[in-house]
Amino acid sequence: MTFVRFLLGKVCLGHLILGGFALTVVLTSIFSAPTTRANDDLLPHVEIVSTNNLQTDAALSEQLQKPILILFSMEGCAYCEFVEEEHLKPMLRNQDYLDKVIIRRVMTDDYDDVIDFDGTKISSLDFSARYGAYVTPTVVFLNHEGIELSSRLLGVRNTEYYGGDLDQGLEVSLRKIRRQLASNQIR
Repeated sequence: MTFVRFLLGKVCLGHLILGGFALTVVLTSIFSAPTTRANDDLLPHVEIVSTNNLQTDAALSEQLQKPILILFSMEGCAYCEFVEEEHLKPMLRNQDYLDKVIIRRVMTDDYDDVIDFDGTKISSLDFSARYGAYVTPTVVFLNHEGIELSSRLLGVRNTEYYGGDLDQGLEVSLRKIRRQLASNQIR
């Protein structure tokens, strides 16, 4: 009994509350982690198409009146993975975005050739250089002729605002491509 009084005299109520809170946080994180992982498994699997034929993508862009969003990426690029996982893949899962844009990827470090908008072969490195994609990730919005429709996104300046920058580039591009295609139909 004197030992219990001794402990009660040494342990204050604040320590007990703090210890209880810490225990609650630890137990919550342990038991909620599998739930989070299970929710990720519920999302439909999507892949970003690595394009090797821009002429085909251009025909699709013209037919559907959608801009082509190209992500210039490299293997092992953490920010490229951020753009893909946090922005582009969710866009591929959302019908509203699928109605607005064609999403493609060009790997700048694979040294493969791609078929350009005019049907000629060009190295992925030269194609990337044309659009100033010396930094990865770089995102460009192009029309069916390969002309940039809005400001490109070089790197990731701020993870909090990246989605807004992406949406703004998409909206500007969508307006421009539809205006361009409408003026071509009038002629």
